[in-house]
Parts: sequence; C-alpha cells; structure tokens
Amino acid sequence: MKRGYYIHFQGRTSIGVSKKIDMQMEEFERYFEMHELEIETVERTLFQRIIGLFPTASITRNYEKALARLKKPDFIYVRRTVADRAYVGFFREVRKRYPRCKILIEIFTYPYDKDDFGKWNAWPFYIKEILYRGKLKKYISRFVTYSRDSEIFGVPTICTTNGINVDSQTKVSGEYRENVLTLLGVAYMQRQHGYERVIEGMHEYYAGGGGKCKVYLYLVGEGPEKKRYKELVQKYHLEEYVTFYPVTTGKELDELYDQADIALAAFGLYKVGYYNEPIGALKTRECMAKGIPMISGLPIDVLGENYPYVKVFSNDDRAVNILQVVEFYHSFYKNVGSKDKVAEILRAKARECASNSILMKPIIDYLKA
Repeated sequence: MKRGYYIHFQGRTSIGVSKKIDMQMEEFERYFEMHELEIETVERTLFQRIIGLFPTASITRNYEKALARLKKPDFIYVRRTVADRAYVGFFREVRKRYPRCKILIEIFTYPYDKDDFGKWNAWPFYIKEILYRGKLKKYISRFVTYSRDSEIFGVPTICTTNGINVDSQTKVSGEYRENVLTLLGVAYMQRQHGYERVIEGMHEYYAGGGGKCKVYLYLVGEGPEKKRYKELVQKYHLEEYVTFYPVTTGKELDELYDQADIALAAFGLYKVGYYNEPIGALKTRECMAKGIPMISGLPIDVLGENYPYVKVFSNDDRAVNILQVVEFYHSFYKNVGSKDKVAEILRAKARECASNSILMKPIIDYLKA
C-alpha cells in the first residue's frame, strides 16, 4: 500500500479547516497508508518578527522536524500557505531525498491574491509570495485547484471542488411553520460573507410592515465583521429579530440547525474579486448534507443557478429582499410538505454531486497511477 502524508500549517486551529482535514484524510485512508503532519510556526522574538518581514527572510517554521518524520513517502498532500524561501526549500529537500515522491499542493482559493493579501499590513508576505511561488514548479507535481485552470504558476493542475461525507452530518428535523422563518448563518465572519446585506434586508422588511411572516436571523461564530453586524442590528433596533451566538459545535449547533429553515451562504464575494464564479465553499456542502435550503449571492457550483432549494441574489452591495426570501421559503415547504422531506431531497443530491468519494476521485486516481 502506498504511503502518503497530509501536511498542513496549523490547520487544526480552525474548526472548519479541521473538519475538512478529517474528511479528506478519511477518503485518502480508503486507499493509502496515511499520516498527518503539522508544520508549526516557531515562537519568535519581536526582533525576529521584524526581520522576518524582509522579502528574502522566511517565516520561522519547524521544517526540519517535518522532514525527519517523513519515511519514504510515495506522495505528500499539502494545504497551501504563504510561499517564502524556506517553504520552497522544504519541497526542494523532499524532491532531493525522495525523487519519485509526488508532491501535491491544494490551492483552496484561486486566484487568492486579493483574498489573502488584500489588507495593507499583508504586503510584506505578498512580496515573499510573488518572489517565491514561481520557483515551486521545479518541485511540485500538481496543484489541486477548485478553479477551472489547467495550469497554475507553470504547474499542471487537478481540478476538483469541496466535497463532504454526507453521513458525517446530522440531518435537520423540525416542523414547517407558515408564519415563522428563521435564517441561520454559521461562519468565521469575514467581509466576503456579506451578512450586512441580510441585516439591511431585515431592516427594510420590518420598516415596511413585516408582512404576515416573522423573520428571525441567527448568526453563529466570531470574526472581524461580527462587531459591524452587531452595530447594524443596534442601529436598526432589530435586537428582537437577530440573535448572535459564539462559536458553537456538536449537539448545540445541530439544535440551531433544527430551529432554522434556511441557511446563509456568502453575499460579499464581490469584495474579494469573485463576480461570476459559483460558490464551492465547504459550508455549502455541510448545509446540503444536513438537508437545509440556502440563500446565496452566487450559485452553488454543484447545484447550478436554478436548483429549487437555493435562492440566488445579486452579487453586490444591495440589501437582500426578505419578501423574496419568504416567498422562496413557502414555495418549497408548501409543495413538499415537511422539513424532513426537503432534507432527504437535499441529502440525496449531496450524495450524488458533493460527496468526497466523487469529488476526490481525480486526486486518488492520480496518486494511484
């Protein structure tokens, strides 16, 4: 059996990334002897941090420890991080020691320059990235990309998208309530989520009388945009209708999904340079696997624009029309009859087009060849 190493750079510090690592490892382990290898950032003094900002200096990571743990790998699968001199040197050393080892780097967002380096204080790392990522083509076998690019930085690609183990997600349950609609957003709240558009939409909805359906919004998680969302809720006096929760997992999160009727995808991707590309985020797969319909600022890649259990709004800064969300809500629950039936339809669709066994197959086939 071939031996592989899944390498990440402290990916377990993020709940979402940790989930993805677990699901990918589970799929890899069906075919290979797998080992997880974490490359950590070493503690540095303030002086070392300042020196590390220079273009040819490297972020201090324990590459030597990682190299010592590699034992005749047939392949390594790496979650991308910022390229610098030591990063390239690590792959050069792997190639030197194990010439037949396949080296794959997963680029989970491409192009990623605006997303990763859009803030002013990221420019030292962007300079490193520009200087060194072109050198990777000497050592890398393939980039794994969720875009449609056949080549990135001179390296051939394997094109795929996020997948999920459907049975790892608890199916939502509950009753259809004609006069109550609960929206749910679960995320590390960054600007690309654009939840301010939903809050603005709720302000317009209630300022206009609110209609017969009471609409509530649960926002779960932390992140840099959460303060802004709270300020908007206070500004519009929506405290009765919008509830904030901290990072929530396990049974408590499942209970929030059971209380919800529609989940939120992303509404601010235009801010980071995405205008027409469908969404392939892991969160959309979790919602499909749980069986909860979604509203979004862009189509879901594996479902398309006209899938009846996803309502797509414009990808700009306009408020989300909550009256249209209410109409969308009634359109499928009234026709299907219950949340359980809707959930089963969505889960069946997830098994058909979003399972890891399907979406990771091109990667598995390349590694087996």
